[in-house]
Amino acid sequence: MSKNDPAPLASVLVVDDTVENLRLLAGMLGAQGYEVRPVTSGRQALIAAEHDPPDLVLLDINMPEMNGYEVCRRFKQVPALRDVPVIFLTALGDVADKVRAFEVGGVDYVTKPFQIDEVTARVRTHVALRRATREISLGLERLQQLEKLRDDLVHMIVHDMRSPLMVLMAHLSLIESENRHTLSPTAAEDLRAASRAVRVLSGMADDLLDVSRLEEGKLPLDEADHDVTAIAGEVCAAHAVIATDRKVELTSAAPVPVRCDAALVRRVMENLVGNAVKHTPRGGGVHVSVEERGPRVRVEVADEGQGVPREARDRIFEKFETLRSRREHRYHSAGLGLAFCKLAVEAHGGSIGVDDGATGGSTFWFELPR
Repeated sequence: MSKNDPAPLASVLVVDDTVENLRLLAGMLGAQGYEVRPVTSGRQALIAAEHDPPDLVLLDINMPEMNGYEVCRRFKQVPALRDVPVIFLTALGDVADKVRAFEVGGVDYVTKPFQIDEVTARVRTHVALRRATREISLGLERLQQLEKLRDDLVHMIVHDMRSPLMVLMAHLSLIESENRHTLSPTAAEDLRAASRAVRVLSGMADDLLDVSRLEEGKLPLDEADHDVTAIAGEVCAAHAVIATDRKVELTSAAPVPVRCDAALVRRVMENLVGNAVKHTPRGGGVHVSVEERGPRVRVEVADEGQGVPREARDRIFEKFETLRSRREHRYHSAGLGLAFCKLAVEAHGGSIGVDDGATGGSTFWFELPR
């Protein structure tokens, strides 16, 4: 069909056991450009609709063999007809009749004797709504297909990247160990920077693949009883060694046992603490706490950075989201790390979020069920 071709006629199935009504409605709607399909019983309507679904149904209620309520109810049981709008056109005008019509799936109700302009206006409105709904549904389906194609392509590329990244990490480590005493301080620092960059890339690749597996429910949890405070302490100690110009401390000491996948929980903490260190200025501090709150355990990671705008606090846990702070135009990059955190915490039946820090900055938190 070319752009200049007229849109196809909307098909209207008219169901009424009175032949005079059928003739009037067929002539009226036909003059408006609709394809009218008149039938005199509910059984004929079901057969005709299943053979060729219409765009809309005008349906009488008082008919022999099968009344309009039953016809509409059966329409809604057929997958191909479930979304076809049904307008009741009947002499019954009580509120109870109208309520029942909507309960069985009708979208509108016109009482006889009807006005031609009213019927055509309602038909036009519901046909337009159905077409708009169809276009939205088709558009969503196309977007979902494109998103799957994109994800499949990214996963293929990332999967193929992992092997050369591992080889590069191994070679850099080998070069560093063999030439530790012969490299100049500048060259040694450059080599360490290259090693850190490769580890970051490898971590991003792992995050992307694991986010996909978590979204699809294909990453099983290896759950056992673990002390969350001990895990937090190990994460803080590791970052304290790296971030020597920032203070990274665990403010809790009491053991807090939780049944969880320790590896996933550790990665969640590493992401949150790593982000906090990155956004805390030199000389500042990152404070981690673990506490029991009834049937749940709460872990908080407080930084001294620029903070996250309130309107952006849900978006930062989405994939590839990067937020720009209104203050000083600094970026708060979420990337894949926070998306992974959200999925990993929710896989445990927990929740995650971010609040304003007590003395500025942000406090990222997550809760796990005991």
